[in-house]
Amino acid sequence: MHCVEDGTKLAGELLNVFYLRYMLQPVSLQYFEAVARNGSIRQACDKLFVAPSAVSRQIVNLEKELSAELFERTPHGMALTAAGEVLLRYVDSINGHLQCARSEIEDLSTLAQGTVRIAATEGTIFDFLPAKVASFIKQHPGIQFKVNTLGTHQITEQVVTDAAEIGLVFGVSSRDDLILRGRVSNSMRVIMRPGHPLAGRDSLAMTDLVGVPMALPDRTFGIRRLVERAAQAAKVPLKIQHESNSLHFIKSLVQNCDVVGFMPRITFAREEVAGSIVSAELRDPVCEQATVDIVTARGHKLSTAARSFLRHLASEEMF
Repeated sequence: MHCVEDGTKLAGELLNVFYLRYMLQPVSLQYFEAVARNGSIRQACDKLFVAPSAVSRQIVNLEKELSAELFERTPHGMALTAAGEVLLRYVDSINGHLQCARSEIEDLSTLAQGTVRIAATEGTIFDFLPAKVASFIKQHPGIQFKVNTLGTHQITEQVVTDAAEIGLVFGVSSRDDLILRGRVSNSMRVIMRPGHPLAGRDSLAMTDLVGVPMALPDRTFGIRRLVERAAQAAKVPLKIQHESNSLHFIKSLVQNCDVVGFMPRITFAREEVAGSIVSAELRDPVCEQATVDIVTARGHKLSTAARSFLRHLASEEMF
């Protein structure tokens, strides 16, 4: 009984492969492959259930199109020439890609299980990334997420070494080994408590902050480098009173004393709505165009779950 079931299942799988290949592969390549595999037009015709003249015509047309002889006609059958061997390798590649596509499409239809590995800057994990993950797992409850919070440089290294598949990084530098998958507009703002002397301003320039005590993240953060660049361009010295590798600590400090911080709105949106933090736009060309960048490694194959999550992000107008 099991043998019959297994045989039926195998026949079904082979039939699926047959349909996938021959529906998507050009007829000329189908006929070429059949002759190359069998070494004979007659045997190829028996496999394909077509007339020998049809196969011969397709081979001749293919040779004309490529300006190369694909077979050496011998008394013992059809032998591949050097050009024919090149073309057969190409056909093998097509078949492999088609089978991979079929498997991936089947995975997409279910996504019953899988893991998405993400390295993210701290600013994205307060509300932004959890909201995206939550809406994704509502559709695909079997998918797991592994999220590490790191500094900008560490995130890019995690991605290129395949420790993480997707990186969410604040203002990534252009790199040949990374692919930019999308950007979220995320301009820099000056944050402070509601009772701060600068509270109530819609915007501030770096020159407005001369002598103002600041709390800044350390230099592993893209935010820090952006603020330092803006200060250097404006020739303004930064009065750094506190430094931390935690944006959460800086937010808490800003809420409780007269220091200012610098963060994109997605980092403090909840506190701003609650009224414990107010903010002003930082007038600086670079800071106004700041982004959270979504990156993957060039040359690394993403898991089906990771590819699907990237599409989910795109569907929610992240890109």
